[in-house]
Amino acid sequence: MTTIAHRLVDIITSEIQLNGENTEAVDIFKWAHLISLEIIGQAGMGHSFGILDGKLPDYLYASRDLFALLTEMWYLHPFITLLTHFGPAFLRRAVVERIPSRLVQRMKHVADTMHNTAVEILKRKREALDNGTLDSEVAAGKDIMTALLRHNVMAAPQDRMADEEVLAQVNGLAFAGNDSTSSALSRTIDLLTKHQDVQTKLRDEVRGAYRSYGKNLDYDQLNSLPYLDAVCRESLRLHAPGFFLDRVATKDWTLPLHYPARSKHGVTAIMSIHVPKGTTLHVSLGSANRDERTWGGDARAFRPDRWFEPLPTSVTDSRMPGIYASTMTFLGGPRACPGVRFAQLEMKTVLSSLMTSFKFEPSSQRIKWKNDAIAKPYIQFPDGSTGKEPAMPVRVTVLGESE
Repeated sequence: MTTIAHRLVDIITSEIQLNGENTEAVDIFKWAHLISLEIIGQAGMGHSFGILDGKLPDYLYASRDLFALLTEMWYLHPFITLLTHFGPAFLRRAVVERIPSRLVQRMKHVADTMHNTAVEILKRKREALDNGTLDSEVAAGKDIMTALLRHNVMAAPQDRMADEEVLAQVNGLAFAGNDSTSSALSRTIDLLTKHQDVQTKLRDEVRGAYRSYGKNLDYDQLNSLPYLDAVCRESLRLHAPGFFLDRVATKDWTLPLHYPARSKHGVTAIMSIHVPKGTTLHVSLGSANRDERTWGGDARAFRPDRWFEPLPTSVTDSRMPGIYASTMTFLGGPRACPGVRFAQLEMKTVLSSLMTSFKFEPSSQRIKWKNDAIAKPYIQFPDGSTGKEPAMPVRVTVLGESE
């Protein structure tokens, strides 16, 4: 990851200095999205998409469009759920191909692009594994797809994953991790542009680590940086990339409420809610992470220093089921995000590289964050309208080693 992050620094530096300047407005969201997919490609699939060399593969656009399409197609979700149980795969595909919906056909193209790309990579990986040439592959055989293939070779026949399962695991990591991590990384930089004191303190910490360990910080060295960890925790608490998630009750249940709700007449305090099987629950991650009753009066403020203080008893006693920093950002339980550590490592690796090389300040353009299933930034114009594509221009200054 560090090699990819350093490449990104070189590319942005060259882009800024192309006209002999040291400061330029740079679309940080574009680069966050590109580097996130390249990191997932190399670490997840052992495959370079060549994005940092100027290539823009179809997989890039497919993974970018997937969440937005799912959001647009919300009214078709019940039909799609029924379709997954309708006959064999070839019959389901025939049905989909005949649905006269632009969104459905775009989704089919996205699914085909991601699937076919992963199939080609899987075929090449299996050949390299059989031929003993994994060391010459991207990531030298240390990627997730290769690990799954090796596990299959050693596992008993009844425990082996089918190719479709391997492909589903890797594609799931790609589409879930790409948008969410690029959103989190962009949001953190957006916050740092507005809090120069935090940015300076973070830069000083990372530069100190570079002097001690060198520029290629490993997993343990990155995780030993307390302020970097606090900045990431606070950004992810304040702005979870996925603001809402839906969950369906698999059985009748009574949900206890941590804080009592009032009846519609405002008289009765409700301490629990009966949830029948099949009920769709809309879970607001952001509300849980920023509830002032839990986090205190400054719950909506970006304050990384809170992570160096004892957490309020209202947090420790809240029994928040989240797996990360007493928040719901990565969910909890058996449906928690499986890529939580990968996402943290990627975020810290890229942030540390960028902070030592650049100073980030707000650009002249106003940014509005919109919920496209995953939060994304858009340029907001004076009339209140926004651009059609996500973008986050930031004023970036190239720093010398002593600055």
